[in-house]
Amino acid sequence: MRTNIYKKLTIVFVALLVTGLMAACGGNANNDSGGGSYSDLMIMSGVELATEEYAIGFRVGSDAVPEVNKLIYELIQDGTLDSIAADYDLTALLLSNQGAVEPSGPSARTEPGDLAYIMDKGSIKIGITIYEPMNFFDASGELTGFDTEFAIALCDKLGVTPDFVEINWDTKEVELAAKNIDCIWNGLTVTEERRQNIEFTDSYIKNKQVIVIRKADASKFTTIESLAEARLTAEIASAGEDAIKDDPILAGAEYTAMAKQTDTLMEVKAGTADAAVLDFTAAQALVG
Repeated sequence: MRTNIYKKLTIVFVALLVTGLMAACGGNANNDSGGGSYSDLMIMSGVELATEEYAIGFRVGSDAVPEVNKLIYELIQDGTLDSIAADYDLTALLLSNQGAVEPSGPSARTEPGDLAYIMDKGSIKIGITIYEPMNFFDASGELTGFDTEFAIALCDKLGVTPDFVEINWDTKEVELAAKNIDCIWNGLTVTEERRQNIEFTDSYIKNKQVIVIRKADASKFTTIESLAEARLTAEIASAGEDAIKDDPILAGAEYTAMAKQTDTLMEVKAGTADAAVLDFTAAQALVG
């Protein structure tokens, strides 16, 4: 891991919060919060829902976005993003590896002021939730992950310190507008609806929504149709929740929203839900 840049990392979580998060994941950072720890679960074979792209979300009209786009491009060009992605098995999902990428300029609604606000503070508050492989605690209790390392590398270039703040995902846009955070950087899916309240940077990962079930139910749940009367779960206000609502079959099934993607896996593992809809990036890291 890149220990030299971790010296610049400021984490605003207090010790009690860290302990609570680990307990929620089964008592320690290695239990049900690390790669492949949900060994009794599986991704449904041959069933994929909506594809999507990840980007960083700033306040509407933020003039920080063009500058961040330039720095994303620099991290692509110098190989840094590829190197970080390789650590988390995400290389194939990088958009930079799926065709030419050029940084976008200011949008039609870009307004000055937000970049100066961030630079004057000397830090940027980054709204996240905890899920592997984007932002999570490693075995030593240190915050790590693809988006964590990506943010640290970009902030190093920008000349500011990253402050990672855990937020409720369903109130992320409110937190952003209120300046409780300066951006959302946590596997944030780009949607037209979110564009009304968020200024997105250039996308950097292509993702998809998948369905996770118990391995014991592999012969029971084989198609979307077989889930018509299943108990479904997804993270509240997430792309997984949207995928359920947008599918004519899944939309009619019993549904329970959860606070985090890891919570949805716990529900399936415990048998209180039959299937979870979540990001492939998270499912790949946690399931099987």
